[in-house]
Amino acid sequence: MTIYSAMNSGVSGLAAQSTKFSTISDNISNSSTIGYKRTDVQFSTMVTGASIPGSYSAGGLQSDVRSETTIQGTVQSTATSTDLAISGSGFFVVSDTVARDAVKSPDMLLTRAGSFRVDDEGNLVNAAGYYLQGWPLNNDGTVAGGEPSRTSFTNLQTVTLTSITGMAQATTQIDLAANLPASKTGEIPATAFSTSVDYFTPLGFTSKLELEWVPTAPAAPPAGGTATPTNNWTLNIKDNGVVRQSVSIKFNDGITALPAGRIASITPATDGVISLTTSSGQPLKINIGQGGNGLTQFGSQYVPSKISKDGAAYAALDRIEVGKDGIVTAIYGNGLRQSIYKLPLATVINADGLTGVGGNAYQLSRDSGDVYLWDAGAGSTGTISGGALEASNVDIAKELTSIIETQRAYSSCAKIIQTADEMMTEISNLMR
Repeated sequence: MTIYSAMNSGVSGLAAQSTKFSTISDNISNSSTIGYKRTDVQFSTMVTGASIPGSYSAGGLQSDVRSETTIQGTVQSTATSTDLAISGSGFFVVSDTVARDAVKSPDMLLTRAGSFRVDDEGNLVNAAGYYLQGWPLNNDGTVAGGEPSRTSFTNLQTVTLTSITGMAQATTQIDLAANLPASKTGEIPATAFSTSVDYFTPLGFTSKLELEWVPTAPAAPPAGGTATPTNNWTLNIKDNGVVRQSVSIKFNDGITALPAGRIASITPATDGVISLTTSSGQPLKINIGQGGNGLTQFGSQYVPSKISKDGAAYAALDRIEVGKDGIVTAIYGNGLRQSIYKLPLATVINADGLTGVGGNAYQLSRDSGDVYLWDAGAGSTGTISGGALEASNVDIAKELTSIIETQRAYSSCAKIIQTADEMMTEISNLMR
């Protein structure tokens, strides 16, 4: 039966080489597929026992198909902020459906294909139709619901921008720098100066304060005398025409008190910061500086040199960005930023043991081991690059070389069968 065993060995060789040729074909056809991982075939011998001493029975070979999921492809930059690539180990968690329901639990999968786009419902979905999963964040940047489970997909939700419409921020502090004319505190009657300052309300509207600087006029000089400057001012802060706060400011004269032209005292204020409440009840702080950092008194010109404030008017969502740590940040048209999701990176004990499914995704299997969800850049995981994609890890030159090797091996196996068939024919002819 050794001739028949030789034919069986040739047949097993044909089957094994066909399997390898199939994987090569798949690798080449997916050489431009984002996140695709090359599939390789390893061979091992099959040995059968000899029933007659001194004889040999060919066993052939068997193939073992392996996916090289741990070999990273080249990370390439793109112009789209929702394109994501992982530099290092780990997988994105995706789902085949948008939301969980009581009837059908979604299949949670792992993938390196990060070509995500916002669909017509505001969800981030990749080219294969899988929805990106993340942990939603509170306004303070903490994960909603507390520390999430790291060993299951329980707390993950589809990353969606449906509820992210726009944002405004109320003004809390106004910084002011100006020079008040020293000459005006020596004039009778006194001349007031005013400056308008905008601020933002909690609802995103713009309102206005009026800062009125009133010099303290000196006492009337004796006949033929000259009035002596007082170096004192009153700041009246008006909201809707109503004075909400009056502040007394005294400057050094440069003779009895130094340094000249700098604030000597502000009443009431703390470290140069004036506190007031607007007519609508909004608390504000106005920082006019202390020791020359903001307000000065020199010469005869009134010069407001700096007026700045925090807060922002309402603006719609402009774009999103994903940081190396996996934090998804919403950026609004007014420059405000808000952290909305954290993307975990999943790892398993044996990544090459994952079961591949359509769309460059993988399922957990017995060979892969259990999953663990890390923060990006922590543990054994890599970091996330926004505006980038991971290319296929296929080397075309290597695959073309394998085609030639496989073709020759296939032809050799076919030759074994042909030769064995001729030998069997020869034996049949001997019996005639």
